Amino acid sequence: MVANHAVATVEGPSIFPGGVEMSEIPALPERTRLFHVGIPKSGTTSLQVAAAATRRDLLRQGVLYPGDQVNQRGAVLGFMGRSWGWGKGGATTPPRERWDALMAEIEADDSRRVFFGHEFASEANKETAKGFVEAIGERSHILITLRSFGAILPSAWQQFVKAGTTTGFDDWLHAVLAQPPDRSVTRRFHRRNDQGGVVRRWVKAAGPERVTVIVTDARRPELLTNSVEQLLALEPGTLAATDHDGYAANRGLTTAESELFLALNRAIEPYDVDWDDYERIVRFGAQRRLMEEPPSAGDRLLLPEWAAERAAQRGAEFAEKIAASGARVIGDLAVLGDRPPSRADVKTPIEEVPVELAAEALAGALSAGTWRGPDFHQLEPEVELADRMARVRMWQVARITTSQFFARLRAALKRGFARGRAAVLPTSGTGRGR
Repeated sequence: MVANHAVATVEGPSIFPGGVEMSEIPALPERTRLFHVGIPKSGTTSLQVAAAATRRDLLRQGVLYPGDQVNQRGAVLGFMGRSWGWGKGGATTPPRERWDALMAEIEADDSRRVFFGHEFASEANKETAKGFVEAIGERSHILITLRSFGAILPSAWQQFVKAGTTTGFDDWLHAVLAQPPDRSVTRRFHRRNDQGGVVRRWVKAAGPERVTVIVTDARRPELLTNSVEQLLALEPGTLAATDHDGYAANRGLTTAESELFLALNRAIEPYDVDWDDYERIVRFGAQRRLMEEPPSAGDRLLLPEWAAERAAQRGAEFAEKIAASGARVIGDLAVLGDRPPSRADVKTPIEEVPVELAAEALAGALSAGTWRGPDFHQLEPEVELADRMARVRMWQVARITTSQFFARLRAALKRGFARGRAAVLPTSGTGRGR
């Protein structure tokens, strides 16, 4: 009988493993570079927020979490040559120099373990995965976090809604779960959510002895942070003590919130809205204001019965492939095939959104639209100017001509000073549900 705090491990073909005590998970060798490649919606954001919040404490304990941002997304995108955003008004590809700067910081620390990465690396094909491993060096170790496929589907669709998709949930499910899938709707989804394929690609790139898989389990929420702490030889509770709100934890949208933003996305689709404005006003304004609060109890997006059954089958197939990969697995692979809660196949659309919900979303949009974040927090104008200009990303400036840059800068400053605040050149974001 395995104790409650034990973890199950898989090494070899069995997917019905026994268990070991948490203390038996060996720490990675000193100076190991633990590269966390995702997958998305498997606790990645929570880990990143916790690591960023405890950067100094991690250093004290012998672990470097490089950079000064929540994660190393820009560097990972730069290495992959992957764009971030949609359309002419926001899609950018960070330069390779972002990765080079990250590696320079890592190389400069010759005594600590390193923890870094971003879930977009889960999209890497076999050549790019091999390139990552070679660039990180012989001390690299790959961390892959997984989650029940049935549980990922609602979360993934909601993430696409946050990024502007206009495809409804059931239509999206039909595209995702079709054989073969409709890749016009799910261009990147399958590469990063084919969990068996992700593990096998990284095992081939790094070798099975340098890949660790953690299967997250809603019934044992402490397993993820405890396991990472063990791998990095951190004091127990280091990564679990961080207190962050629903936005920082990237919580899923409720059913009503999902329908609200889906309707908004459809309403603005004909008008060629720039990503810059959408990200600032909708994502960092309306969505953030709602997500900072916990979701309504019981308001959970469920799969239709046919999708729940098919997702469970797909997850079980992933588990078999991962078990045969030779990677070390922490957790129970059988979780990947858990059948999620389901609803009747016929969905009754939400035709009315609570007035309070819509009002909060509008308030967040108005606040962000006037450069005050989601909650009307306003800094002094001169402090705001310095803060915003400090966050102008030079790799974005490099993408436009000098005349375009100064034209944008003049327009942004004019808008900001007209309100007694300074504007900032736009940041970029994800593509429309792709």
